[in-house]
Amino acid sequence: MKNRVITISREFGSGGYTIGKKVAEKLGIPCYDSEIIQEMAKETGFVPDYIKFLHTPGWSSGF
Repeated sequence: MKNRVITISREFGSGGYTIGKKVAEKLGIPCYDSEIIQEMAKETGFVPDYIKFLHTPGWSSGF
């Protein structure tokens, strides 16, 4: 089986979480939300807020 990654950008109240869960269920693939941040924090030793900050669009615009 091929590895698949589907990214859904969303805004508060858009229903993106529900849509993502349903798409993953339909395709038979796992759906990750904040779980992926927690796993990255555990593996790297960084706090979750730092990982979220690094994955925020535009965070490096000052460099």
